[in-house]
Amino acid sequence: MSGIVSKIKKLAKLNGLTVKELAIKAGVGETSIYRWDKNEPSIRSLKKVAAVLEVDYKILLP
Repeated sequence: MSGIVSKIKKLAKLNGLTVKELAIKAGVGETSIYRWDKNEPSIRSLKKVAAVLEVDYKILLP
């Protein structure tokens, strides 16, 4: 796994969250996050996830 999803998984783990917990807090579907390596996420969804992770969304971009 590479790209956006691996970055999200690492940051979620550092914040004590699973991807599922992160998705719930961000209001984004867990399966959507896992698809982001193949399908580009919307900036809106990416910003929601970044807000929960307390990082700038640009850090998540490949």
